[in-house]
Amino acid sequence: MSEKKHHETIHGVACDVSGCKYNTIDYKCSANKISVQNERASTKGETYCSTFCPRGTCSD
Repeated sequence: MSEKKHHETIHGVACDVSGCKYNTIDYKCSANKISVQNERASTKGETYCSTFCPRGTCSD
């Protein structure tokens, strides 16, 4: 059974990363908070979500 469920989400935060445990069935982020890192980023592709957690591997 998939862990992808609909939980309370962070308003305005979408997530297309299907392998993240915080990605809901309607592609929203259900983490309590998010952290986007790479202080030297100058393009979107140089940033990353350090909140990412592969499905089935992280505990809250």
